[in-house]
Amino acid sequence: MGALDALSDESYTGANRCWPCTVLNLGIVGLIALFLRARERSMASLWVAVVGVAVVYLRGYLVPYTPEFAPRLVAASPVPDEWFHGEPAHGETSQEGVTRQENESLADDVEIDGETVFRELSAAGVIEVEGEQLFLTAAVDTAWHERMDELADRSLDSLSTALQASLEQVDNAEPYAREDTEWVVLGSEHKQLLPRPVVVAELAAYEVLGERLDDERLRVAGAEAFRMFLDRCPVCGSELVESSSVSCCGGHLGPRQNPDETLVCPTCEQRLYTFELSDS
Repeated sequence: MGALDALSDESYTGANRCWPCTVLNLGIVGLIALFLRARERSMASLWVAVVGVAVVYLRGYLVPYTPEFAPRLVAASPVPDEWFHGEPAHGETSQEGVTRQENESLADDVEIDGETVFRELSAAGVIEVEGEQLFLTAAVDTAWHERMDELADRSLDSLSTALQASLEQVDNAEPYAREDTEWVVLGSEHKQLLPRPVVVAELAAYEVLGERLDDERLRVAGAEAFRMFLDRCPVCGSELVESSSVSCCGGHLGPRQNPDETLVCPTCEQRLYTFELSDS
């Protein structure tokens, strides 16, 4: 298992798999295997097929630097961009009439800058600084994780009810499930999808902050900030992996712009936090 773990690259597999790159690489493996078989080298053909498929499965691609040249190929091709993305893009509406936002959070409508949020959290004894790193204080971190564990065991209906009852800004919250993935739909008119892991993490943080902050807006904004301290999924317990806010095909914004770094649950296939980076 150690060798397989070393070979595996979760940046391009699971929730982050680029299917066009996968198909392209499998096609190349197939062509090489057919060429060897045509040359009556059956064992070599079988070896290439087995190893090639295994590498693509574990790493997402076989041909070196595929994630680097693939975006250029996609951008230059006449193939529609939606072929490369299974979910609606930022701000687009799904078939059910709900919107999937790029960075889902309860704080999407709260206009407080990050510096103010962290200053207030620090003043309230919620976070502490060690060198250049931020940490939740031990008591807050323990309380937050205990509350997440309690909420993770609740049904989606119960979570939706608790969310609507706890937050003044939420006028309606309904459960929504599709293909083994669960969300809570917020709002009555402008509907927004909030993934179950985000609901658990932010609702737990909001409740913990209620014991330390009176300002409703700060509690909501602070609940979003808590997600940057996650190392495991609050729902399934899987270790989060670092990824990018775009897939390897067709997502790079420009020559002077870098994609944001993200924390992703490879099991739930949900993004838990986005570290927004400034343009380079």
